[in-house]
Amino acid sequence: MDESETPILYVLVVGFHHKKGCQVEYSFPPLVPGAPNECPAGWKYLPTLALPDGSHNYEQDTVFFHLPSLTNPKQTVFGISCFRQIPVAKIKNLTSDITRTTVQKSVCVLSRIPLYGQIQVKMALITHAYFDEGDFSKVSILQDTYHHLNAVLSQSDTRQQTFVGLSTRDLVLQWKHKAVLLFKLLLLEKRVIFYKSPVLPLCSTILTFVSLFPEMIEKGLSQAACIRLSRPMSPMPQFPDEDSPTNSPKKVQNGEMNCAEHHVIKSDETPSNHILENHQNLPLESVENGLEVTESPNPGKEDQNGLGEKSNSLRRDVSLDTISDSAQTNINYLTQIATETCGFPLPIFTKGSLCLPYLSLPYLDLLTDVNVRSYVVGATNVLFKQKRQLYDILVDIDTGRIECQDLTLRKYLHLTTEDLRFADYIVKHVSEERHDVFLDGVGYEGGDEWIRAQFRVYLLCLMRTSILPDGGREADHFNANFLSAWKETHNYKMWMSGNHAGILDVHPGHPFAGQLSVADMKLRFAHTMQTTEGGRKLGQAMTSTGRAVATTSKAVGGALSQAKGAFSSWWSNLIVSPEPGLAKETGVEEIAAEPEEQSIAACENATAIPSVPLPNNISKADVPSNTSELVEPHEPQISSIKVGSLIDVQSQTSRHQPGEIHTV
Repeated sequence: MDESETPILYVLVVGFHHKKGCQVEYSFPPLVPGAPNECPAGWKYLPTLALPDGSHNYEQDTVFFHLPSLTNPKQTVFGISCFRQIPVAKIKNLTSDITRTTVQKSVCVLSRIPLYGQIQVKMALITHAYFDEGDFSKVSILQDTYHHLNAVLSQSDTRQQTFVGLSTRDLVLQWKHKAVLLFKLLLLEKRVIFYKSPVLPLCSTILTFVSLFPEMIEKGLSQAACIRLSRPMSPMPQFPDEDSPTNSPKKVQNGEMNCAEHHVIKSDETPSNHILENHQNLPLESVENGLEVTESPNPGKEDQNGLGEKSNSLRRDVSLDTISDSAQTNINYLTQIATETCGFPLPIFTKGSLCLPYLSLPYLDLLTDVNVRSYVVGATNVLFKQKRQLYDILVDIDTGRIECQDLTLRKYLHLTTEDLRFADYIVKHVSEERHDVFLDGVGYEGGDEWIRAQFRVYLLCLMRTSILPDGGREADHFNANFLSAWKETHNYKMWMSGNHAGILDVHPGHPFAGQLSVADMKLRFAHTMQTTEGGRKLGQAMTSTGRAVATTSKAVGGALSQAKGAFSSWWSNLIVSPEPGLAKETGVEEIAAEPEEQSIAACENATAIPSVPLPNNISKADVPSNTSELVEPHEPQISSIKVGSLIDVQSQTSRHQPGEIHTV
């Protein structure tokens, strides 16, 4: 089988057979000449990708998936499959294999270029026409589709169609500040599973996050599905060792950044030559499977206030509005920087790191192979969600929860005050929908292109700050623990080995660095209420109070006491200062939230607190007794509480237990 140079490789029909399961029913050109229902060995599970798990629950759906090329070990094939399910009564030409009351089929396109949304729009029309015909033996429309798509895509500029169907506005409106958290997560090359059904919003969410990285969709997914597995009977193509996509990366020769030829804004902020040489001499061996990223070399630094700021912070602007205005004045300049001179796309999905917008159940063992370093995959089957050993992070799109079992990883993903400002700035602009404000090169404020420009500037500043000497105060604005972890990843080492002198034209530091203000307190307060377990319980307590007042006057006293106790405990957590020394044992619950926002604290004097019943939505296990909860470094202390003899809870119930899952 020969893959031509045309943009579209194949147009397929995949159906569900009541005895054989998913199978290819038609292919143009033929996948395997003389065997119309067979797939090549390297694509033997292709039908399960084109006809996804749980598709029988929906009348129509679309799935995006990735396959490794059968001829090029460093090339990804992009699949777009439109599924439909119709009753048998609409079929004009019934065949012997149709034994059920409904018919399920997918019309699938395998493409050499990642035009997900553009092809999906066209294929949705073709699929409807093919099903409306009522006779699946009439395949001339599929042959015409193959020739038409190749003709159109060969003659048009595909760069303008890359992001069709990948709405960053919808992404920001759904995830808000968590979009920044997940953006940073992709840089760390961890094992991440996104879970949702149906499959189209699942795939779109993953690809939209990927599209926030400059040039990633266009050029950065060429090896996203390429892996040489350790097992001989693997469902992937086999290539000689010298062509294997998991070979150790070789250091780029003559790849030093030439600082002398590039002017930087302030001389005292320009890294010296020996600093750059130290970065470029980092070892480039491939990361071992399962290797944990080491913690920051200075984990003992204590925060000096509840917002994660250091006492020796940089000189800042006066207000949050001034910070936003200052950041916006630089956006036009930074968006004009040529991405190729800065090292984009970052090599995140290379050398055993996979990006698979959808993965079916037969590929489950692929994730446990020793040659797979990391991955970002989408799944609709609940088995992926239940196998906790498969992932470091589980993102449940329906509930908006981000589950993490690794407390060290949670520390890396903690959002700083500057990060929250950045997220709030984007969310406000997207929510306001100011379509009349246009900016050169980035479209209207709050639009898809504008949002990608903001994340591009954020990433440029992050990359520029990362090459400053270790221990600099600018790194704290991005979370120094995160920067330390990122520097250990394969994509960062490969980026540092190249010649990317354009990054030196970027001013180092966070684009939203500035002096703390009341607005930051409000932002952290809102962040706490929306994302922490304590904040949600407070909201539930207030809701139950309203119901109790409306129901009976007898319940007013008890309900108000519940709400008062919940609010007092939560507010104490927010303002209590940390106590040094309590930094290693923790019972954190949520990513990107302050630990003081995640526990219930009260006064030390038990006798001063009247006995009140606990709210229905707060269990005894939520309230520690006779011990102090231990917190992460940089975080305020959590006070212990006693509530007389009503609450008798063992101290260890308030601490983290092995295997316990924490969520956002």
